Amino acid sequence: MSNKSENAMVNLTIDGQDVQIEAGATIIVAAEKLGIKIPTMCYLKKVSTTGACRVCLVDVEGVDTPVTACNTVATDGIVVTTSTPELEKQRKDMIRLMLVNHPLDCPVCDAAGECDLQDICFDYHVLDQPFTAEDVAVAKITDWPLIENVPSRCVLCEKCVKVGYELTGIGDFRVVERGDKAYIGRKDSNQIDPYIEGNAVAVCPVGAMISKPFKHSARSWTLDKVASIGFAGGSLEQVDLNVKNNKLYRITSQDDVTINDGLLSFDSSFGYGFVNSTERLLAPMVNQGAVEWSEALKTVVAKAKELGGEAIAGLSSARLTVEENYLFQKLFRAGFKSNNLDSEARFGMQRSSEQLSKVLGLRGASAGIEQIAAADAVLVFGSDITSEQPQINYQIQKACRQNDAQLLVVNMRQVRIAEQSNCFLNYVPGSEAALAGALTKLIVENGQAADAFLKKYVKNTADIKKSLAKVNVEKVAKAAGVSVELLKEVAVALGEASSVALVFGGDVTKSAQCVETTQALANLAMVSGALGGDAGGLFPADEKPNMQGLLDVGVCPESLPGYQDYAKGSAKFAQAWGVAALPEGGMNAEQVLAAIEAGTIKFLYLAGTNPLVTFPESGRWKAALKKVEFLVVQDILSSELTELADVVLPAAAYSEKSGTYISCDNRSGLLQKAICPAGEAQSDKQIFAQLLEGMLGKSQSLCNQTILEELAGLTDLFTEVGVSGETYLSSCVKQGYAPAAAALTFSACAAATPTKGLQLISGKMHAHTGVTSTYAAGALEIAPEGYIEISVADADKAGIADGAQVSVKSAVGSASGVARISGYVPQGILFAPYHFAGLNIQQVVPTGQNTVAVEISKG
Repeated sequence: MSNKSENAMVNLTIDGQDVQIEAGATIIVAAEKLGIKIPTMCYLKKVSTTGACRVCLVDVEGVDTPVTACNTVATDGIVVTTSTPELEKQRKDMIRLMLVNHPLDCPVCDAAGECDLQDICFDYHVLDQPFTAEDVAVAKITDWPLIENVPSRCVLCEKCVKVGYELTGIGDFRVVERGDKAYIGRKDSNQIDPYIEGNAVAVCPVGAMISKPFKHSARSWTLDKVASIGFAGGSLEQVDLNVKNNKLYRITSQDDVTINDGLLSFDSSFGYGFVNSTERLLAPMVNQGAVEWSEALKTVVAKAKELGGEAIAGLSSARLTVEENYLFQKLFRAGFKSNNLDSEARFGMQRSSEQLSKVLGLRGASAGIEQIAAADAVLVFGSDITSEQPQINYQIQKACRQNDAQLLVVNMRQVRIAEQSNCFLNYVPGSEAALAGALTKLIVENGQAADAFLKKYVKNTADIKKSLAKVNVEKVAKAAGVSVELLKEVAVALGEASSVALVFGGDVTKSAQCVETTQALANLAMVSGALGGDAGGLFPADEKPNMQGLLDVGVCPESLPGYQDYAKGSAKFAQAWGVAALPEGGMNAEQVLAAIEAGTIKFLYLAGTNPLVTFPESGRWKAALKKVEFLVVQDILSSELTELADVVLPAAAYSEKSGTYISCDNRSGLLQKAICPAGEAQSDKQIFAQLLEGMLGKSQSLCNQTILEELAGLTDLFTEVGVSGETYLSSCVKQGYAPAAAALTFSACAAATPTKGLQLISGKMHAHTGVTSTYAAGALEIAPEGYIEISVADADKAGIADGAQVSVKSAVGSASGVARISGYVPQGILFAPYHFAGLNIQQVVPTGQNTVAVEISKG
């Protein structure tokens, strides 16, 4: 358990000014509190100090020689002087030494204009060079993916090393050699899905670490920076979109003023290229021919009126904003007279969301993700969190490195974060719910349950021991393929922690046991005390940026916006929308697919989603979409899907529109329009509004705040609607989670569901998000195609060589791709990323699952 007692304070004097800081803080921190700037090259507040550059030298009264302010701890009563003629001379000499063999290539260096070395030379009037030394710099390193390293420019500040080891957990870079021959190299890696630390470019104070996608494309001072939010991951990192001449050149982020403290995901560092893709849809099309917007929209409206409501269905996406998805469901219900609408959430987060609401009264996370960093123990269950939500991963790293938290990982594969864990449970598919139940039983048996919380908030406390009595820990461990000792070790760590953060992801939400496992994790959260206090919490994670917002606005047949029952709330919404009534019934995505096959759904509208690649049983969807009478595709990129469409409506990319995303922990963030839409593309909001006008004969406001106010007036989602913030904006405030007394339900414990044969897992890889990233050159440099990952033992058994073509076949379909032999999957498990149309692994996966029994063969 960590010591959270309040730190003692110390008093010191800097340049004649008194200041008080926490004991253990350094002189430079004290100076910053006073607004005194001490120059530095190697200091970075968010990582440990290096003291390498020696530019931050200061005098301390009573100490014979100057000390480095960045790593000298302030002690009570010291008197510090930050500027004297001698200090200025020594600092200038330190700068000159850094410049001894620094190349004079500023005119072609990408760091020009934002280079700390340039700035400090200017500030200190370094105009001469009295020193010489043999140039032993290593040649430029150009064979790394996405980053070019120029050792001759490097000042060995080690920021690129430390940001990886201390903040992101990637640990990609290291110092090679010693003395004047030292340079930054990459550690050896044989990873199939290799990581490259994009944040190394951001923290480099000179031009040593260069982004290859950005290299020589623009001068930094010519770029406009538009404050916005990230386009991937459900944590809404705050970013600056760097644009010029209506083009997105790069994405950056600022330290201190952003919730992510300047740390970027891989997507923001390198995966944004799809915005500038030559495959962008530039004009509306009818029957594959370009037409005016008026004709395309008139065609859609006419067909909708002709076929009638029950024959129409629509599927939307978490790529769309809150305002856009609200208008999508309004268009269908009020305009098209159809409640046949759904989204990709049907196959994942929606099922977990329903269960968390049922047993905990919770939608999304129970607390802000910053509470993860304050937890004493972090359990990552069924999630490759480094890939799924990098910003949550950063909070986990902070918990472990700054709070000495226990990291406990439960996964079918040895995902990256498992390498850093204190304990790793590598389970077999189908045992997720039983494992969570066994952990819950052990905590109770150990007398470590959060009894006060359970007594106050759980309405059926009498059922807890009855339900847990049926759990046989030894049998569960055997069925899950884990040792009883490890299981007990994890339970003890959770039980001893004064605060617990429980994070779960796609291997839970997309699994066949999603309902049972979510209930079991809710039980574990209650018993371990994860739902009480100002540290820890329960955190369901999804890779998409607005999954929570998609769920909030009711893009599903069961619920209206705000999770209101459709049948009970229809009259209220009909009155607000000015229609006589909303349609009865409704079909979800699975039912829509069956209805297309049966010929009863004749009109399908797809907004920002591609069932041919991302939906389970994608082969079945392909056959259905070839059959449907009228297909409308609204998207940003051309694909096999747009080739099937009767009407194609080109949509704006995220950087070309404004609107709200809701994070997994229920914060709102506002996308800011940075560039104009490509070609004739329009925002999804504009398209829906015009169709609504065509169907109802009245105009629909495009103002984000007006749409949110309409939504707020019909639901209890928000406590406040209105733009707030100085640079990075929020558009609304959601209700926080506070469990009511005797309102939570402890669920019955589920048994393991044994699987047989070779099991294939379909999931996310770190370099890609959804399908759009397969149009981004940066992401494709890391992972240009899909693959089927196989263990050494299984490859040997099947006679499969690394790089060979293989086929996998399940009861619902087959797929072919390149075999990649790996030590990250255990024997009996295959893994394949779902992003690639070429591999199309989802055609092998049954609906409602992310694992499936397969046969593998050569060729």
